[in-house]
Amino acid sequence: MVQSGDYSSNSAAVSPDLTSLYVGYALILFAVPTFGVAAAIGLLRMWRKAPPAEPVARSHFIFQQRTLMAAVAAIVGGVVLILVNVGVFVLFVMAVWTIVRGALGLKDLLEGRPIRHPLRLFY
Repeated sequence: MVQSGDYSSNSAAVSPDLTSLYVGYALILFAVPTFGVAAAIGLLRMWRKAPPAEPVARSHFIFQQRTLMAAVAAIVGGVVLILVNVGVFVLFVMAVWTIVRGALGLKDLLEGRPIRHPLRLFY
């Protein structure tokens, strides 16, 4: 794991699973500014992919899958609910939830900690 202030790390030391997890969190955090396009791309990217074998990476992978599935479902539901004037509230709550969940997951990944309960909807 790269520590803060460690600028001498080589790119060969970063595993493909770890890089994939960083990309997953980037897509989660970009889901709101791209109006869900990044969430859809992230979900398609993870759809049939097998989870990593390492426990820390596996917990983050499952956490990201759940985050992206819930975000896409909330986007679709929010767009439909705009017809009855509730959709904007649903989309706002989804946006805040996605950003907070993505930031907390990324923080744990940077610290090398697993997600304790990756199947929960809340952190």
